[in-house]
Amino acid sequence: MSKPLSMDDLTVKFHSNRAGVSSSASVDCDETTIWQAPEGSLYRVVQRLDRAEFVIATLVSTGWIMLLTLDKEADGIANQDEAMNRWLDIQSLPPTSSSD
Repeated sequence: MSKPLSMDDLTVKFHSNRAGVSSSASVDCDETTIWQAPEGSLYRVVQRLDRAEFVIATLVSTGWIMLLTLDKEADGIANQDEAMNRWLDIQSLPPTSSSD
């Protein structure tokens, strides 16, 4: 099993303060960062300021697949780095056994 990814393992490939500059439906996407993992996987965090949320996605052959949406206040996320770090933390959690 490979070691879990950390922010130190990722390389920023793209950052935009205003991803939605056109008059399309993506205008609510105010900030986007794309990271690349060592094995080549791409992860994107879009900060939607109008909804105060962060949307984390990964790129697959058919396009971007949403992995997780975090709320700025409810989840205590201040920026895109924290949102991506939260996703990485979730991926490194040990499996839990159900005692129900």
